[in-house]
Parts: sequence; C-alpha cells; structure tokens
Amino acid sequence: MEAEGVSIWPRMEPFLLGALQVAPSSKLSLHYLRKMATYVRTRDGCFPGLGWPMWRHIACGKLQLPEDLAWLYFETFDLLVGHTAEERLEWAEYLSQCSSKSELDQQRSKLSVDTLQFLLFLYIQQLNRVSLRTSLIGEEWPSHRTRSPSPSDREAKTSSQNKNWDDQAHLSFVQSHLGEILELLVEPGQLSQSGQALRDCQISLEAVRSLGLLLEGSLGRARAVQPVHRLLTKGLLQTQAGYSALSHSFPLHQLLSCLQQNLILNPFGITACLRSGKKLAWAQQVEGAMKRAKIARNTHTAPPGSKMVLMSQVFKQTLAKTSDKLNGANIKIHRCSDAFIYLLSPLRSVSLDKCRDSLVVLGPVETSVHVHSCHNVRVVCVAGRVAVSASSRCTIHALTPTRPLLLPGNMDLTLGPFHTFYPSLEDHMASAGLAVVPSAWDGPLLLGAEGLVNPSLNMTSNPDAACYRLLPPAEFHLLVVPFQTEGDTCEVPGGLPAPYQAALDERRRRIENWQKTVMESRLNKEQKRQFQELVEVKFHEWLQETGNRQELDSLIPPTVPPSRTPTGRRPRCGSTRPNTGNIKVERRGGTVQHRDRRGNNLLHRHRSPSPRSIARCITPTMGRIVFYEDKNFQGRRYECDSDCSDFHAYLSRCNSIRVESGAWVVYERPNYVGYQYVLTRGEYPEHQRWMGLDDRLSSCKMIHFTSGTTYKMQLYDKADFGGQAFEATEDCPLLLEKFRWREVNSCKVFDGWWVFYENPNYRGRQYFLEKGEYRKPGDWGGASPMVQSFRRFTE
Repeated sequence: MEAEGVSIWPRMEPFLLGALQVAPSSKLSLHYLRKMATYVRTRDGCFPGLGWPMWRHIACGKLQLPEDLAWLYFETFDLLVGHTAEERLEWAEYLSQCSSKSELDQQRSKLSVDTLQFLLFLYIQQLNRVSLRTSLIGEEWPSHRTRSPSPSDREAKTSSQNKNWDDQAHLSFVQSHLGEILELLVEPGQLSQSGQALRDCQISLEAVRSLGLLLEGSLGRARAVQPVHRLLTKGLLQTQAGYSALSHSFPLHQLLSCLQQNLILNPFGITACLRSGKKLAWAQQVEGAMKRAKIARNTHTAPPGSKMVLMSQVFKQTLAKTSDKLNGANIKIHRCSDAFIYLLSPLRSVSLDKCRDSLVVLGPVETSVHVHSCHNVRVVCVAGRVAVSASSRCTIHALTPTRPLLLPGNMDLTLGPFHTFYPSLEDHMASAGLAVVPSAWDGPLLLGAEGLVNPSLNMTSNPDAACYRLLPPAEFHLLVVPFQTEGDTCEVPGGLPAPYQAALDERRRRIENWQKTVMESRLNKEQKRQFQELVEVKFHEWLQETGNRQELDSLIPPTVPPSRTPTGRRPRCGSTRPNTGNIKVERRGGTVQHRDRRGNNLLHRHRSPSPRSIARCITPTMGRIVFYEDKNFQGRRYECDSDCSDFHAYLSRCNSIRVESGAWVVYERPNYVGYQYVLTRGEYPEHQRWMGLDDRLSSCKMIHFTSGTTYKMQLYDKADFGGQAFEATEDCPLLLEKFRWREVNSCKVFDGWWVFYENPNYRGRQYFLEKGEYRKPGDWGGASPMVQSFRRFTE
C-alpha cells in the first residue's frame, strides 16, 4: 500500500540525457557490472570516487572497450553532474591549453565521478537494449507489469518516439529492474559467490544516497521535491523501508518492496505536460496543415532538471522566441515541417524528432542536442554535445567542446562550423558554461550497432562510415538571425576556421569585382533597365529553387481574416496574431514592427521583401548627379549616372549641383585631378555650398559602398610608410591635438572611405581616400603633406 502523501518517481534527466540512444555493449550487462561493483570496492583509488585513469583501466583492460567509447561514457556522465558555469568554463580553458594527447590525458586524469552513481549510469544504458522478442515483433510482449494505456498515455507515446523521452518507459524500466539496481549497491561481503545479494543483506544509507541519480519524490503534491534517501529516512517510509538509525542501513528486500509500492509516473514528465501543461500560443494554425500546432510547457511548476517545453506540428511559419520560460528547459521539437524556429535563450537540452525541411537556430544548450529521424533539417547550435541518429540530408553547424556523436541509421549528413550570432549570445554562453574553445565539430565519433566505427574501413561493408561529410568551404555562407535583441555580441564567437574565413573573403572580393565591372560597363539607361530586370528575374528564380523565398515570406506575420466580434463590430483593420512568442506585432501602413512587451522594436522591415528590393542589395547602386551651368539649377545641365573623366566639353562652368542618389567625388580638372569635393545626396544651389573655390569642374567619380564595412587606416609622418605610425578607426577633428602632427606624408587605408582636410574641423581643401596604399601626398591628389583633420565617409 502506498504511504499516505508520499510519492517516488524516476527522474527524467538520467534517462533523457544519460542513456545513449543505441544498444549498449554486451560488456555493460548485469554480469559484468556486478564484477565491476565488487572490483571498485576492493581496490584503492576506486571508491567512493572513480577517476578517469582507473575507469580507463577497467573499461579498456577488463571490459575490452575502446578508449574513445570509455571516455564517451565518462564524459556523458560528467555532463549530468551539476557543475557550475564557472567550473565548466575553467575546464574548457584547461582543455584548450592541451597541445598533445599526453597533456590531454593528464588533464582528464583530474576528473573523478561518484563510483556508485556511475555504476547506475552504466546500468541504465540497458534502456535502449533491443531484446529478441522486440526485434521480432517490434514491441515487448504484454506482462503482468504493464497496463492498458490511457488516452493520455497513447498521446505521449505518439509524441515520444524514443524511450529517452518516454516517462512510461522510464517507470517500467525501474519497476522491472529495481532489484538488480539495488544489488549493485550491496557491499561485496554480502554477495554470494555468483555475485547475487544474500537474502538478509543490508544496504547502507551512503549507498542509497546514490539512488538520488535515478529517483526523487515528495511528501505531498504541493511539497518540495527531495532526493529519495531523505524520504526513506523520515515518517512513514522510514518504517516501511526498515531504516535503522543505529546501523544507518536498510534491509534489501524491505527497501525493494517499499520503493515498488510507492513508485508512480513522473508528475513532471512528458505525459503530465501533454495532459495538464500550460498551452502556449506561440505558433499559428496554417492552412494546409494536417494537425494543429501544439506547444505546451511545465516550466511554471517543474523543478530544475524537469522543466520542459514541447513543440509539435509547427508548419510553414517562423517561430522566434527569447523568453525566461525557455531558460534551463528541456526542449522537444516534434514533427515540424517547412518551419524556421529560433529559440534564442540558454537551454538545458534539445531534441528534434521526425522534423522535415526546417531550420532550427538554438541558443546555447548546456548539455546535448539530439537530432533523431529528421530529414533535410539545418541545426545551428552551441552545445555541450551534439548527437544525430537515423537522419538523412541534415546539416549541423555546431560549436561544441565534445566530438559530435553519430549514431546508427544516418545518411548524407553534413557537418559545418558554427556560423551565426545574435547580440546576447556570448552572455547566454557564459550562463550555460560554454566557451569558444575547444571546438570539436569536425571530429565526429561514429557509434554503430556493433560499437565504434572506424571511418577508414570499407564503406561498402560498413555504411555508417560513409554517413557524413565536412562542409566544403566553397559551399559555406554565414547565417543572419533576422531579429534584434539587446547585447554586445557582433560577430561569430571565436571567429571562423581559416579555410572558411578565406572562402568568405574570396567571395566578397568577387562581388566587389563584379560590381566594379558593372559600373565600368557604361550602360545606357535602357541597358541598365534591362540588366536590372534580368538580375531580378534570376534572383527570384534562385529564391524559389533554394527555398529562401519561403523563409523570407514566413518572416511576415499573417493577418487575421476579418470577422465579427460577439458585439457585432469588426476588429480594427490590420490587427495580427503574433507568431513570434513575446514579440508583439504591429502593422502600420506598409511596415511590420515587432515589439516586445516593453515596446522595444525588435524587428523592422517592409511588409513584402520583393525580389526587386533584395536584388538591390547585391546589384551596384545606380547613382545620379546633375551639374548645372548657372546658380539655383538654371541654364544648361549635364547628367551622370557613372564615372565621367571629362564633361568640361559639355559644360564650360558649373555653379549648382543636384545629387539625386549615391555619393560622389567631383574634380576640378579632367581625369580626376585637381581640387576634390565630396558630395552626398542633396542640393547645392551655388559653388560655395560644396566649398568650391570657383565654378570650374571637369570630372566625377561615384563612390561604391558595400554593407558591413569597417573603417581602419594607418598614418605615417614620413613618405613610403616611414617614421612614426598611428592607426585610426575614428574621426579626428584636430590632428595636432591627437597625434602632435601637422602633416601626413603617407598612409595605408585598410578598410572604408576617408576624407583628409587641410584645415582643422573638417575645413579647407579635401582629399578623398579609398582602400589602398598612398606612398606620398601626390598619390591622394595633395600638393603638400598638410593634413589637419580627417573623418570617415559613410553612405
């Protein structure tokens, strides 16, 4: 009979995060674990803490396991331990300083784990063991321990396609194997020669403490959750379990009976969350979906480690969320299709199950990300571990300190470096205890049905060895998170691997060269119009073929169809339903604004990003400037929409200018020499407005801006880059005050566009400088080295 008000249940995390989703090695059967339990208690340095050197000796020397597999179990168990973020960051720093295997082994030797809890961890690997009858008929035969599933159980079974999430499977496993679990905790002196526990044996309180890895409970529904050993030493359970305060021990069979009578389904598991969890309206029902999207959570009631958010059937939409409800939660994303999901918060764990044709971008995941039975899914994450099983054509962009774990059944996987950021990413990484080094994304560990797989083996006989490839640098692109949040992160943490950075730089150079070629082609107006239309058509085709058009369209929240309220009134025109969590959506005119509950604008963009507007981002800007012979835009005029080396023959003088688009440098004499004047969009009704000395102008150049440009140049007080040097990244209104210089004799412009001025405070003769080397003042058009101020020139 269950003790009044007392409940005990299996903890979720050991099964969810600790049990590898592959059949365990036969060397981890109960027979060998019994031998190991006796061995560790009779050898020095093995009990109560088990260090890596001794476990490696047992695993590799006694159990004949590969060293990589031994470390995998040891490392996985360590992920479950409640280390602080500071401890994890400190450990990452130590590992990053190891330059050889010997140094790495020396560092690993400092790790130790609780011996008995590690034994229980190894035992629960049997959760995913496939028995003979299961392999023949697909499900376990009915037994007296199983019961008919309720509708909520069947719903949970449908949503939970693997045992790691199935709380009913956790309960059945513990009920069926509780006796063997307790036998592993019995001291060697109370075991028979066959290794089995004697009938009258006792289990010490210290040994029962280790059961806290698997079991927890409470004294009532509203009471705090406690480890199982505390419940067994108090109140009614103390008598029922037979606890002796004198010997600090429990009779084995009495303890077993007590636990079996009080075991219940986890009240914070997936079944309870589906049945009574809080439903969230983060996703919308989309026309064409077979089932309604469901999102539920228990984060408002569950203790740490049991918090979960379940997402199912998100279809053809963008779901973006950064929320305290996600912090430290275990996330399950189930059967989502054609979706773009952004969960930009520090998370405990993430599982993707049976998703298709989707993009999932995650905040830092403290423990593991597991992709199971997915097809054509892109996952972008920073995580303690990444595991993939039974998936095809998936791409994983990861920053992880552990080797990605590729389990059986995968096909056509692609592994690439982490390639995105959002403003608060580094703060979230620090809170999760994740650093940028070490990064092991490109060294996966292949774990097949028969154990570790060597990638160098024959791929025909061993298909698991050919299941993945590393992303070629030529196919690499950065991912832009299309939402704004507060924070300081402005680049990919830790940077990109050298080959991928070089590929991006080369692609950027090709784009700049292409833009320059287009600008120098001297197309007339009709040719420019035809060229623009051709670019837009080709770009639209590319958007459709790659699926990027759908992603762009999904960023726009759909409007609610007009309907009448109960009062008979129509809702206000343009109202929308949010599909981005705490992001509030407002529609004003042709603009969509996403605001949080405080009114902060998180996303601002035009309602429909047409191919024309997007094509302008990659097509060189077509500028336009008009020169007039007389003041106030009177008299003869000359129009330019590209560089012109000499227009003096068409216009003998120039007294007013109208810049309709773009930015320009105009020159006093032909072929871009003489006095220079830098002009931006606007009207200049007389030559004094552009600080011109007279009405003589003869040539002009358009300035070609590119997005995301930084500004940096090096100044020298001697010609040919000699003498003292200073680096500049900001405007300088007075060179003498900042550098104690009165002149600049040479300079190197690394990035951006700059303007030199002969006088302080950006006055006097101007000199325009773009990226390049200037060995003497004449190279930038200067008659002397006199430069008293300079500033960046922006679009």
